[in-house]
Formats: sequence, C-alpha cells, structure tokens
Amino acid sequence: FLNRQNRAIIPAHSIQTATDPLPEDIRQKVLPSGQPVSDARRLLKYMRLDGGGRFVIGGRGSFGAMETGRQLGALRETALRMFPALKTTRWTHAWAGKIALTADHMPRICQPEPGLWTAFGYNGRGVAMATRLGGLLGDLVQDAPQDAMPFPVTRLDPIPFHAFRRPALEAVVLWYRALDRIGR
Repeated sequence: FLNRQNRAIIPAHSIQTATDPLPEDIRQKVLPSGQPVSDARRLLKYMRLDGGGRFVIGGRGSFGAMETGRQLGALRETALRMFPALKTTRWTHAWAGKIALTADHMPRICQPEPGLWTAFGYNGRGVAMATRLGGLLGDLVQDAPQDAMPFPVTRLDPIPFHAFRRPALEAVVLWYRALDRIGR
C-alpha cells in the first residue's frame, strides 16, 4: 500500500520563518487587520500574525537540505520588500516539512484495501483540508455510505512517469518562477 501511495504523490518541501513578537507600532504597519494573506503567484507565499504577535511567512521550500537556508533568506527578503517596517525585527524561528502534491492539485480519499482508508495530497493546504477530510475518514470507518460523502472517494492511481518527478518538478518550478517574474 505505501509504495502505491508514494507513487500517487510528489513529495515537496514547505518552509516558514517567523519574527520575534512585533511591537504594537510595527504590528499596525504589518497586516493591521490581522487577516492572513497570500499572493497570487504560481509559487505563492503566504503570511500571517500568529497568536503571539509574530509575523510568519511561508512558501515552497527547496528540493534538498542544502538549499533551505537560501530559501528562508528569500522569504525574509520578500517580507522586507512588502513590509519595510520589519527591517529592525529579528527572525528567530524557521521550520520546514514535507508536503504531498498530487498531479491535479486535488486531495484524495482512497480505500486501497478493505478496511483501510487514507487521505492525502493537500498540496500545501493541509491544516484546514486535513481537519475536514479526517472527519470524513471517521465517517467512512464507521461505514458511512461512500455515495453520501460530500467529497469523492477515488482510486489510488500512480502518477504516470513518477520516476521522473524530481526533474519534472524542478522544470515546472523554474517555469513558474519565470512566469511570476514576468507577471510582476
């Protein structure tokens, strides 16, 4: 099962970095309404204020551990371009993790074997989506009818040419980066 599921996703990295808690005067210049935001680029970046008043920005991570520091620096540069008031703020936190992409950018609920259910492929939007699909998985485990689900139950199909996923994803990222620069 795990080998089939691994061939149904493209692993990617997601990174985030955060500042010290912002003083009130700076916070009023950075996301003053407190609403989280994301840009409209193909390689999107998203930002928010956390419960402690830290500014958090995240985006696509690197393909290898050696690139993570450079990618975190790029996130911080983006934040400073958008919010110059952050220039004196210390960046004190950073983290990264793997996410599961699907070829069509849609999450999946599958039953690979009788009595075994899985949900995956949140494509970087896992907090809300995993919470919702987790509830649906609970319904399915308790024998709720699949045709009554508000989300389709699909097959666990491998991505064609999965062995070439990394060079293909690297090429797509370069293409998207170029399109994002042209679109500025």
